[in-house]
Amino acid sequence: MTWLQRIYEFFVKFRDYIVYTSLVVISLSMISLGDFTTIGGMRASIVALVGFINEKVFILPNISALQKENQILRELNIELSNEVTRNYLAEKENVELRKLLEMKQKSKTNIIFCDVVGIEKIGNKNYLIINKGNSEGLDFGMTVRTDAGLVGTIAATSNGYSIVETIYNPDVHISVIIANTSLKGILTYDGVKDLVIDNIPKTLEVKTGEEVLTSNFSSRFPADIPIGVVDRVEIPKSSLFFRVVVKPYSYFSKVQQVVVVKELPDSNKINLIKEFFGKQQIIR
Repeated sequence: MTWLQRIYEFFVKFRDYIVYTSLVVISLSMISLGDFTTIGGMRASIVALVGFINEKVFILPNISALQKENQILRELNIELSNEVTRNYLAEKENVELRKLLEMKQKSKTNIIFCDVVGIEKIGNKNYLIINKGNSEGLDFGMTVRTDAGLVGTIAATSNGYSIVETIYNPDVHISVIIANTSLKGILTYDGVKDLVIDNIPKTLEVKTGEEVLTSNFSSRFPADIPIGVVDRVEIPKSSLFFRVVVKPYSYFSKVQQVVVVKELPDSNKINLIKEFFGKQQIIR
């Protein structure tokens, strides 16, 4: 801060005292003159001069006042920014809920809406926590999805919450179909970032952009639930099969609301497969 600024701030801060002191000194000087006519004329001149000085002083910027005003404006700007963010999130949630309501009106199955309240990661396995449980009729094995596509299944329930095992789990194998070409395969998570269909022969044609759905071969998921689209087709040199990478419609970390399909897999079908093939772990 320069010496001029210091002098200015001192004058602005103590201007009332300075003016008062100056007027007292002038008054005492006028009294000593003894000529009341002269005093009257000078009094009018002094009043005009003081008014002029005050007017000009108020025009000059008050640095401390400006700093305080800037601080208030910054705080207001932050609050407005937070309000814009809240409005954006509310609008996004409103759009998602509208889509889910449309889905409920069109669906022939019994479904229930849930909010995602947590995300858990154990190794390369990903789980969601939702705010409905067995008190709402949810049970192990029920399918969880959004209006866009498949998310996973209920893995465990309590009175008010459930854990969802997402399809981003290497242990989850999903029987799928590529809609346009009716090619069938098994979709798995590679444990890093991709959902992959591994067992489609190189002799067949697979195009990017084709939709991938759950197939009626699945004993875990209902048929015809959208999963995503073919993002790219890789050709491993040492394999007879394509590596088809699928881009999901619903990525687990971005999901805020889900729907639980309150239907369990066909236990008769599952028991028959287990009995016939003698397997404890089946393709899901």
